Amino acid sequence: MEAVVNRVEFLKRIKIIEKAISENKIKPIISCAYIETKENKMVFYGTNLEITITTFMETEIKEQGKIVFQHHIVEEYLKELKDEMITLKASDNILTIETEESATEFSLMNSEEFPRNYMNTELEKEGVNLKINTELLVEAFEKTKFAASQNTDDMRINCIRIEGAENNIKFVGTDTYRLVYFEREIDVLKEFKVSLPLNTADALIKLLKTSGAEDLEVSVTDRNIKFELSNLLVTSRIVDLSFPDYQGIFNQLSYDKTLKIQTRSFLNMLKRVIIFVRQNSESKNGAIYELDENKILITGSNEIAKINEEAIVDYQGEKIKISLNTKFLIDFLQNLNSEKNLIVEFINQNGSVKIVEENENKYIYIVMPLSLKS
Repeated sequence: MEAVVNRVEFLKRIKIIEKAISENKIKPIISCAYIETKENKMVFYGTNLEITITTFMETEIKEQGKIVFQHHIVEEYLKELKDEMITLKASDNILTIETEESATEFSLMNSEEFPRNYMNTELEKEGVNLKINTELLVEAFEKTKFAASQNTDDMRINCIRIEGAENNIKFVGTDTYRLVYFEREIDVLKEFKVSLPLNTADALIKLLKTSGAEDLEVSVTDRNIKFELSNLLVTSRIVDLSFPDYQGIFNQLSYDKTLKIQTRSFLNMLKRVIIFVRQNSESKNGAIYELDENKILITGSNEIAKINEEAIVDYQGEKIKISLNTKFLIDFLQNLNSEKNLIVEFINQNGSVKIVEENENKYIYIVMPLSLKS
């Protein structure tokens, strides 16, 4: 292979695909970047066998070919160069990068050993297809991913559930201790339900925030989901495990106690409380919340300090004392309009807590309480 490329544009493509690349000691070749030429295009691939990112750039190709290389050292080297254009030459398992003043060599891996089945970007035509605004997709992922399980050993919940039907699309995340639900109107031609791996959502957030695109195409099949822009393709496997019945949870809830409080005011209280409870030896991040008439009292402690936060609020219902994970509350409140009011609903000290923005029923948060110490 031989090609003359713009150094900055080449680096941009490497930065894109590396979001799908992770260290793999069992199969080291997928810890690398794969590039092949197609006529006047240089096509870049990165994969971790779960997600594959593909992008390309048009450039001057003098000799067709394909290479696999350790991208980190190449990337680090290219950042230190000043040349606008560089020449890439590959032969005898050596990649040579030529500038006006130097010729630097890097070892190549056998491109034939790269898992080509993960480079198949063609999905079945019978899959569900839709267009979605990139800002909406990023917003949906950011507002739900925090509640998904971080444990990669349980892929059933280490994901974001996406469901489309008629004129709406839903995003759900849960780690079984909490659940978040986000819904927006969008044209969906064919109903679908998929569980997207959490690391795919993370990669998409990073890519789409800098893409500058307004819409992207989404294709869904029984095995894969594909997100496509003009010069970017992200293909991910789907989690083939049953997602928790979140709708059943919603149907069983019946609240009879309601707190209304300004989001900013409540969030500021929680940020002070978290300082004292994040190292709580009995219940990490756990604090006691007491509500009665028009008052809320939050108490939290650790081995060396204690905090009491009290405020006048609008509370309707019988007195309640409940233990909640303060970090869980902050995670949700940070995604809301701080100037609006928050509605928090309770059942009892052992029942779930429902939180929504006032007059908003399409972004819902359910949190389970902690054990209340006597």
